Amino acid sequence: MSGFTKEIIIRTLFELLNEKPLAKITVKDIVERCGVNRNTFYYHFRDISDVVESALLREVDNAFEHPVEVDSMLECLEVLVNLIGENKKAMLHIYCSVQRETFTSVLDKMCQYVIKQYIVHNFEEEIMEKEDMKVLMHFYKCVMIGVILDWMDHRMSYDLTEYAEKLRELYENTFEKTLEKAAGTKPAYLKIV
Repeated sequence: MSGFTKEIIIRTLFELLNEKPLAKITVKDIVERCGVNRNTFYYHFRDISDVVESALLREVDNAFEHPVEVDSMLECLEVLVNLIGENKKAMLHIYCSVQRETFTSVLDKMCQYVIKQYIVHNFEEEIMEKEDMKVLMHFYKCVMIGVILDWMDHRMSYDLTEYAEKLRELYENTFEKTLEKAAGTKPAYLKIV
């Protein structure tokens, strides 16, 4: 029952975040909407910030439970955009609040996960030195985070999927070419699906 109540509080917060900014949401709003009392709320969470952090970490856990299969770095970006897009307004309200650091920390974890899944799904394990792979993964993670945060800074006013398509046209196979150069091999390292 405890996990169920916690989940209801988190879902209620997301409902409210899809309606108004985080700064305008009170504990009273949450408990009235989900039908629990204040004591129950404080039994599960310290404050609203704690609910936000729990909700975002739950999103990471959910993402990690379902391995993704992506065929390009830009598909990695699309996966992340879709995760954010499921609660677009709520995520924007979190990003534009005092919880921005929590949001960016969770985004960082999700980017690392999606990129690692891409590597695992598409490339032989020993394509290059582990340290070189870490550097490349870090670089692409930073690029993705930068693109997503810019989109958020612009209040999601442009179509990031369309933007990703344009990037795909401009930088087609850049990651793969970088791997090839770093590994000193021909494209034979790609797994045949």
